[in-house]
Amino acid sequence: MSFTPLIDPEIKARYRDFHLISIVVRNAGIDVPDAQALNDTIAAAEQAALRDDAQRDARLAALAYEAFGTKANRTPCSAAALLKRVRKDGSLPRISPLIDAYNAVSVLYGVPIGGEDLDLYQGSRDF
Repeated sequence: MSFTPLIDPEIKARYRDFHLISIVVRNAGIDVPDAQALNDTIAAAEQAALRDDAQRDARLAALAYEAFGTKANRTPCSAAALLKRVRKDGSLPRISPLIDAYNAVSVLYGVPIGGEDLDLYQGSRDF
């Protein structure tokens, strides 16, 4: 079984370097065998958010949604919104181990990462 998201052909044509990676995780439990490793990763992401990182910030600026008809300051990409929140609150929000992990990676590397519950997903799907 597989899950293949569809990218609008106009997006593909306009943004030739656009890449999308989908990973399907089934039966993701909330048991964390190494909670300290997760906590360390989250702490590293929080510290990284407080440091200036021109490459990360430029990458996030390039992900502004203005080309899609919205304002970047009103609708920032998820990674930019998380970065701003960490800078304001001093920490990443804790939701669940899986979400906490991908939020930490998102802030560390300045890439938007998200998740969907496929049982609740509506639309075209082949899985």
